[in-house]
Amino acid sequence: MRNCVPLLLAAACAQTVAGQGFQPTWESLASRPTQQWLADAKFGIYAHWGVYSVPAFGNEWYARRMYDPQDPRGVYEHHRKTYGTQDKFGYKDLVPMFKAEKFDPNEWAELIRQSGARYAGTAVVHHDGFLLWDSKVSRWNAAQMGPRRDLYGDLVKALRAKGIKILATEHHMRTYNWYLPPDKSAWEEQRKAKFDLYDPRYADLYWNEFTGTRADFMKAWRAKLLEVIDNYRPDVLWFDGGDFTSPEVSKFVLETLAHYHNQGRGVEVLNKFAGTMKFNFPREYGMLTYEAGRDRPERVDRPWIDDLSIGIGSWGYIQGLKVISPAETVLGLADRVSRGGGLLLSLAPTASGEIPADQKAVLREIGDWLKVNGEAIYGARPWKIHAEGPVEKLIVKRGAHTGWRFDNCNAQDIRFTRKGSALYAIALGWPEDGRIVVKSLKSGVASVSLLGARNPVQWSQTAEGLSVEMPARKPCRHAYTLKIAMRGALD
Repeated sequence: MRNCVPLLLAAACAQTVAGQGFQPTWESLASRPTQQWLADAKFGIYAHWGVYSVPAFGNEWYARRMYDPQDPRGVYEHHRKTYGTQDKFGYKDLVPMFKAEKFDPNEWAELIRQSGARYAGTAVVHHDGFLLWDSKVSRWNAAQMGPRRDLYGDLVKALRAKGIKILATEHHMRTYNWYLPPDKSAWEEQRKAKFDLYDPRYADLYWNEFTGTRADFMKAWRAKLLEVIDNYRPDVLWFDGGDFTSPEVSKFVLETLAHYHNQGRGVEVLNKFAGTMKFNFPREYGMLTYEAGRDRPERVDRPWIDDLSIGIGSWGYIQGLKVISPAETVLGLADRVSRGGGLLLSLAPTASGEIPADQKAVLREIGDWLKVNGEAIYGARPWKIHAEGPVEKLIVKRGAHTGWRFDNCNAQDIRFTRKGSALYAIALGWPEDGRIVVKSLKSGVASVSLLGARNPVQWSQTAEGLSVEMPARKPCRHAYTLKIAMRGALD
């Protein structure tokens, strides 16, 4: 197995505990205040893109499921029929087929700018362990194999040229033993059949107990992450689920995070609430993040972000992938911001590096909405009342977890945000009778306007609430924002 931690990176690791600034302890790291720019940004974009985009089948967990004979999605059999048996054609053999030949980072960056996102990036490494950056730590990277191009680096340059802050999402912590089938009885049979998972020549890709130790994996994990931090200087780091706090890994994690924060910039870490019903890190650290709003309560006591896939049923590109509607995304964004949150949306590009037309359409429609209503979103804060309308219809049961959906909202569902002296009431539908009633505002209103409307609106206050006559022409699609000035201070 090749050495994954060169001496120069080992020295960089040692630097994380030296000098001043934040120390490699949870107490020290949690003393950082939430970064205001990220709390103000509200909307970000990244992508699930990699070798798993080549087969475009099942979902982004193809690499694991192609080795699992009991996979319920049929990935194991699909792989055998499409590429050959796993002893003859392993996941490593898909790498040369990942070419990204149509990847245009400038096109991606312009589309992201048009969407209104304020920060963006990509999943720099997924559970499969293949790196999208130019690495000296691991040979399994896009600059040396497959595309033979620094995919992440090229995107970072294009995004920065557009004034967009940089995100890197890291999914590598779960890689150790991840490729192995859940049913251990298959292991011995696969070893006899000479599956490449168990071959020491590929230990630095497949990372499992048959060919390497967890300690060696953690050294390589740290060295890879330090490369991303030092070479690309992302403004935000996001980590998928995994073990980040047990004694055998916490030293590596803490040293790396301390190094990141001690760069002296306004960087932030997103702290995911994983499927285990626990946050990756102590709850006091970082900006809290929920996958698709999974198990997120109605109220969270500080700024937070929901991480959402544009695809339905897969985070990575698969043939026939259906995408969420622009309305679901826009209404969900308004609801999240009213509750003190934001949205991080993941795209699913093809293996060639193209963003499919239906995904582009969603982004452009979000951008069109934000051009009209962005002043109620960017930099906004919750008001004392965050919503009108029942919350019960928004929360759905998904197996053992709960989630959020917004496809049944209407004009009676109002979301409030505030910024400076302005109060915003966002109606999540167009009224059938042409009148919006904001029940929470029975008195004290000084003026009302409709964002994007060509002419003033007629309004009045009654015992029913603030009543606004909407114009014949809609100023935008999906949700409609009333900008309200109050007499006296906005409490």
